[in-house]
Amino acid sequence: MPGFDTELQTALILIALDFLLGVGAAFKLGTFRLTYIANFVRNDLLKVLVWAALHVAALFPQNISIVGLDLDQVADVVWIGVLAALVGSLLSSLRDLGLTLPDSISGKAP
Repeated sequence: MPGFDTELQTALILIALDFLLGVGAAFKLGTFRLTYIANFVRNDLLKVLVWAALHVAALFPQNISIVGLDLDQVADVVWIGVLAALVGSLLSSLRDLGLTLPDSISGKAP
């Protein structure tokens, strides 16, 4: 597993790219609203904060487990979900900007 610093840097880079590309796509499509920024914070940043809280809690020397998994394992599973969500959102923004991507990875409904 990569270290917390590597995962945090990856998350911050993906968040920044997703934000910039999402705002650019919204302006290009003429759909930009300030409420989208609040939605971005709630939908994307909150996921990262949940993962970070689990990861930090797992660093303490307590042997806490959730459904038989220690917090580090739970944080790893949440990290995979967060990473998938951020990449999916980023790919969707790229599609909205006009980049041709296969529908199966860009989030376009069949």
